Amino acid sequence: MSRRRALALIAFVILGAAVVVLFRNIQLSGRKHHSRNSLDHAPAAVHSSGSTQPSAPRSQSVRAAKEEIAATFALLEKAKNAEESRDILAKLGNALAGMSADEVANASRHFLDENRDTGTRLGFAVGDEGNLNSAPTFRTWLLDQLGRLNPEAAADYATTILGSHGSADEWAVALRNYARLRTESADEAYLQEKARELINDPRWQREQSVGWLEAFDVIVEMRATTLTSDLTGLVRKTEPGAKATAHAAFLTLDRLVIADPLPVLTQLQGQPDLMAGREATRANYFARADVRDPAQRAVLESYLLDSARSPEEMQTFCGVYPNANFMISKNLLTRSAGVDGTDLAARDRAALALVEEWILDPRFQSRKEELELIRRRLSEFVRQTQK
Repeated sequence: MSRRRALALIAFVILGAAVVVLFRNIQLSGRKHHSRNSLDHAPAAVHSSGSTQPSAPRSQSVRAAKEEIAATFALLEKAKNAEESRDILAKLGNALAGMSADEVANASRHFLDENRDTGTRLGFAVGDEGNLNSAPTFRTWLLDQLGRLNPEAAADYATTILGSHGSADEWAVALRNYARLRTESADEAYLQEKARELINDPRWQREQSVGWLEAFDVIVEMRATTLTSDLTGLVRKTEPGAKATAHAAFLTLDRLVIADPLPVLTQLQGQPDLMAGREATRANYFARADVRDPAQRAVLESYLLDSARSPEEMQTFCGVYPNANFMISKNLLTRSAGVDGTDLAARDRAALALVEEWILDPRFQSRKEELELIRRRLSEFVRQTQK
């Protein structure tokens, strides 16, 4: 099968419905944001005669919204199965959507401040635009609804959730709600610090809830390369039960390399102990370097000329360079970007030209055998694009 047409779809459970795709001439869709306008009052009621009258006073509307939420909570506590919970939540969702944004905010914050909760028998599942298709607890579901219907109020309330280490799933939604609207430098610094708290919390590391794993996405959204060493520490985890954590950290670091390669690769090369025991994984990261960028070319050359590179690590690098494997998934904040097949082909040509240059370079004589393997593989890729 032509490399440019290869499409490998591999189910991925830990972080949602993600798949691995080898992008060769594949185009993906972009992202869109939607938000609900804030209204001070509910719309006027229309009578059968065609006349209108003002809606109920705001205090009464807010009280009704609070009662609706409380009644739903009571029903959820008695729900016998997931389907019943889903129906109960759907009815409240429809009711909230018919209220003003201010009414939703007031009623939601009132309930959340009471610190009551109940399970839904549903999982933490991310859907379109980063909104949840389902949530494991009523509070998590309500925070998601607040984020949809009153983003400003949701961003404000996020700091309350992030003020204590209660629920990792609630943190995931709160981080999303905050990041959607708070984009100043101080806000980004706050988010990065909260992301560091999240991934290093010992209890949450043990529990590894789906929401906690999904929350790693905020690191990619913020391009928080300052968390590289934190992530590598999680990547290296080998104790029983840490597989999901290590894989989430691996994917996050990989996506950081794609988003902002130079600072991550520079740190990995300058601090080799960060990937001790995971050298083959490091090879995959360095295989993403785009040699059309002089700075990335320099750090890649330093990596290849390092005498500490083992034969196993070099074998992994030679088998994937230039690495064009990407993850497609529905995430809380980031969106899968489109891949330009023309640019990918140009990158292959640049990589091939450089490999041929390295083969003739005396500095790379100890790597000549590995470079010949790369040259043959890249030559075939380039030949296929010229058909």
